[in-house]
Amino acid sequence: MLATFHGISQISNDQWGLNWCWSFTALSAQRMFEEVFPEENIFVQTFGNVLTATAFLYGLAVQELQQDELEYNDTDYEVLITVKAVK
Repeated sequence: MLATFHGISQISNDQWGLNWCWSFTALSAQRMFEEVFPEENIFVQTFGNVLTATAFLYGLAVQELQQDELEYNDTDYEVLITVKAVK
Protein backbone atom coordinates (compact mmCIF):
# COMPACT_ATOMS: atom_id res chain seq x y z
CA MET A 1 0.00 0.00 0.00
CA LEU A 2 1.16 3.50 -0.77
CA ALA A 3 -0.42 6.30 1.25
CA THR A 4 0.11 9.99 1.90
CA PHE A 5 -1.23 12.19 4.69
CA HIS A 6 -1.06 15.88 5.45
CA GLY A 7 0.71 16.67 8.68
CA ILE A 8 0.73 20.43 8.86
CA SER A 9 1.11 20.68 12.67
CA GLN A 10 4.36 21.18 14.57
CA ILE A 11 5.69 18.13 16.40
CA SER A 12 6.52 18.57 20.06
CA ASN A 13 9.97 17.56 21.29
CA ASP A 14 8.99 17.69 24.97
CA GLN A 15 7.57 14.85 27.10
CA TRP A 16 4.69 14.34 24.63
CA GLY A 17 6.90 13.95 21.54
CA LEU A 18 7.09 10.16 21.72
CA ASN A 19 3.37 9.69 22.43
CA TRP A 20 1.56 12.37 20.43
CA CYS A 21 -0.95 10.69 18.09
CA TRP A 22 -3.80 13.23 17.99
CA SER A 23 -2.98 14.28 14.45
CA PHE A 24 -1.33 12.60 11.52
CA THR A 25 2.37 12.28 12.28
CA ALA A 26 5.02 9.78 11.29
CA LEU A 27 4.42 8.11 14.65
CA SER A 28 0.65 7.86 14.32
CA ALA A 29 0.96 6.58 10.74
CA GLN A 30 3.46 3.93 11.87
CA ARG A 31 1.18 2.80 14.70
CA MET A 32 -1.91 2.76 12.49
CA PHE A 33 -0.26 0.61 9.82
CA GLU A 34 1.27 -1.77 12.41
CA GLU A 35 -2.27 -2.93 13.17
CA VAL A 36 -2.42 -4.56 9.72
CA PHE A 37 1.12 -4.84 8.34
CA PRO A 38 4.30 -6.37 9.81
CA GLU A 39 6.42 -3.65 11.44
CA GLU A 40 9.48 -4.49 9.34
CA ASN A 41 7.45 -3.94 6.14
CA ILE A 42 6.35 -0.38 6.97
CA PHE A 43 8.39 2.53 5.62
CA VAL A 44 7.36 6.01 6.79
CA GLN A 45 9.01 9.15 5.44
CA THR A 46 8.17 12.81 6.04
CA PHE A 47 8.77 15.98 4.06
CA GLY A 48 8.46 19.65 4.92
CA ASN A 49 9.74 22.48 7.05
CA VAL A 50 8.39 25.61 8.72
CA LEU A 51 8.65 27.62 5.48
CA THR A 52 6.71 25.11 3.36
CA ALA A 53 4.11 24.77 6.12
CA THR A 54 3.68 28.55 6.26
CA ALA A 55 3.60 28.80 2.46
CA PHE A 56 0.85 26.18 2.37
CA LEU A 57 -1.23 28.06 4.95
CA TYR A 58 -0.83 31.33 3.02
CA GLY A 59 -1.78 29.64 -0.26
CA LEU A 60 1.55 30.21 -1.99
CA ALA A 61 2.33 28.23 -5.13
CA VAL A 62 5.30 25.89 -5.31
CA GLN A 63 6.82 28.19 -7.98
CA GLU A 64 7.08 30.97 -5.39
CA LEU A 65 9.67 29.00 -3.37
CA GLN A 66 13.20 28.10 -4.34
CA GLN A 67 14.18 24.45 -4.83
CA ASP A 68 16.48 24.37 -1.79
CA GLU A 69 13.65 25.81 0.36
CA LEU A 70 11.38 22.99 -0.77
CA GLU A 71 13.98 20.26 -0.28
CA TYR A 72 15.01 21.20 3.27
CA ASN A 73 13.45 18.65 5.63
CA ASP A 74 12.64 19.50 9.25
CA THR A 75 11.06 16.64 11.20
CA ASP A 76 9.39 19.18 13.51
CA TYR A 77 7.16 20.26 10.59
CA GLU A 78 5.82 17.20 8.81
CA VAL A 79 3.88 18.77 5.93
CA LEU A 80 3.66 15.51 3.99
CA ILE A 81 3.79 12.00 5.46
CA THR A 82 4.30 9.06 3.12
CA VAL A 83 3.84 5.38 3.90
CA LYS A 84 4.80 2.26 2.00
CA ALA A 85 3.47 -0.93 3.59
CA VAL A 86 3.82 -4.46 2.25
CA LYS A 87 1.92 -7.54 3.44
